[in-house]
Amino acid sequence: LERLGLRDNTVIVLWGDHGWHLGEKGMWAKGTLFDVSAHAPLLIVDPRLNTAGQGCPRTVEFVDIYPTLVELCGLTVPPGLEGRSLAPLLNNPTAAWDKPALSVVARESWLGRSLRTERWCYTEWDEGRYGVELYDHQTDPREMKNLASAPQYAATVAELREKLHNSPIGRKKP
Repeated sequence: LERLGLRDNTVIVLWGDHGWHLGEKGMWAKGTLFDVSAHAPLLIVDPRLNTAGQGCPRTVEFVDIYPTLVELCGLTVPPGLEGRSLAPLLNNPTAAWDKPALSVVARESWLGRSLRTERWCYTEWDEGRYGVELYDHQTDPREMKNLASAPQYAATVAELREKLHNSPIGRKKP
């Protein structure tokens, strides 16, 4: 980019594959909804901004890349996208952000669906028929204690369940 004189007007996006269990929770593979498997790297560099090198603690998704690039290029973001532009976070990495990240894995003839916020990870297996999980990443970043059945977290479960069911991965097909 420097040799071609493009460094100052080229947005760079680097993302990687999701994680892999290396014995955590007794697993040796991909394809779980635990953070160690669902988490993935994402770097976006816009040379016009002065936030280079700053990390961002917000929870985002790869579906956010396209609307971000569209906005950074000065184009109109098409309606109906599942993703949201990350441009506000590129300008201010600690800006408020309320969009959760969604993940899905297939198991036999049913699905596991997960909704991840900065604090919580809520998972349903076959719409809850095969289990429900809730992990508090503030106190349990390795997701070792499932809080879903604890009475003091019933309101959190209800709130996250509603968000999951109203999300693109949680909506029932007609």
